[in-house]
Amino acid sequence: MASPRGVVDDSLWLDNARVVPSGTSYASVDDSATGEEIAKVRSATAEDVDRAFDSAARAQQRWADVAPADRVAVVEKAADILEGMADDLATTMQAEVGTVASQVHGTQVALGLAAIRLTAASAVEAITKRERIGNSDVVREPAGVVGAITPWNYPLMQAALKVAPAIAAGCSIVVKPASVAPLTTFLLAEAFAEAGLPGGVLNVVCGSGGSVGSAIAGHARADFVSFTGSVEAGRQVALSAARWGTRTSLELGGKSAAIVVDDDKVRAAVRHTIGSCFANAGQTCAALSRLIVARHLLEEAEDEARNVMAQVVVGDPFDPASTVGPLANQGQRNTVLEHIRVAGDTPGVRMLASKDISHLARGWYAPPTVVVADDPGAPIVQEEVFGPVLAIQPADDEAHAIELAEGTRFGLIARVWTDDDARFESVARRLRVGGVIQSDAPTAWDAPFGGVKHSGYGRERGVYGVEEYLVPKSLQRGGSQG
Repeated sequence: MASPRGVVDDSLWLDNARVVPSGTSYASVDDSATGEEIAKVRSATAEDVDRAFDSAARAQQRWADVAPADRVAVVEKAADILEGMADDLATTMQAEVGTVASQVHGTQVALGLAAIRLTAASAVEAITKRERIGNSDVVREPAGVVGAITPWNYPLMQAALKVAPAIAAGCSIVVKPASVAPLTTFLLAEAFAEAGLPGGVLNVVCGSGGSVGSAIAGHARADFVSFTGSVEAGRQVALSAARWGTRTSLELGGKSAAIVVDDDKVRAAVRHTIGSCFANAGQTCAALSRLIVARHLLEEAEDEARNVMAQVVVGDPFDPASTVGPLANQGQRNTVLEHIRVAGDTPGVRMLASKDISHLARGWYAPPTVVVADDPGAPIVQEEVFGPVLAIQPADDEAHAIELAEGTRFGLIARVWTDDDARFESVARRLRVGGVIQSDAPTAWDAPFGGVKHSGYGRERGVYGVEEYLVPKSLQRGGSQG
């Protein structure tokens, strides 16, 4: 298997085969490093979305009747097949998204596979869980037919976080990948078909969010809609689904902060935070895009940031020396450049360091940048950039640091840099975010992930991710009344 290139007319995945949709327009997919077109994908229509939901509805109950262990076995086999396709997956995502060679296998491919395998590891427990409440047995059943809309930043992982738990739970699913990065999703669909997934359980439709995405979100046959993307688009999804009272899960934006509590952690925090902010060229919803340090540590933090920036290499994602590649598409590049321009003109914000990218004449590159923002209301502090731009915010004390961290509409994740476990929990419990990590502890990829406030609702990953695709049912038993 290989991801399609050139003119892709058979862009509708129905009943385990690629077929031609009824649409006549095409979406261009370009190479992020050069801007050159690598594929033109035929767009689906609302009628094609109907076909996909019809297919999913026919298949769902038969798939739900399959034993949970057998459903999970298909998920596990699909992961094995995808692992054997790792090089092609990496090459496709390097072109679609611009992830550099030094990161693409360890992030794009590995995290996608981890999403599938960790789902498989926890699914049976979640599906078969029973609770006794009085004379009731509470069981979990499949949510039904799922609509899923995924973003372009992690094409395999973002699709896997919806497809794998839905399939394991006994749901069928209609997936719409991002129109600028749909090619990886074809590989995912083919892998599940090869793994033995019956036709109709997984369906893929391609096209814009405004037309195809809206048709999925507002479809009468959708029992549950899962969306990952921007706050504004997520609101539209929720409104469309509300027409039918359809349950939704929204994983939206972030403006996540790292807070330095222990003075001796500042240099390590700077290095780690820049690494998080610049990974995948900043195109990560959970990227740490703010660093909050005590004001008396600001000079030390700035010094370390300059040292780290000196090691950053911006270039072709296929060059092993590159540490930051291009943005995924021209529109996102332009958005990031505008954020940087506005930051440079904003009182209370000063540029600390920015990489020269004048040698990169082609592709969708933006300069990795670090600013210091004394104004907590500055746009560079308040708005999600989704690019390699870090804002350092000085705090007067711990209470002020928490106030700054809490001072945006977002609430996805945070890191708190301290060796004191009690102090970590004290600060973490005062932050309205979906998750908090201590210092440089590794991310637990089977822990629940999701946001609060404008970062959305619902959870992905591990057992919590599977539970999103299940609904509880109470079986209330009779008996003697005594």
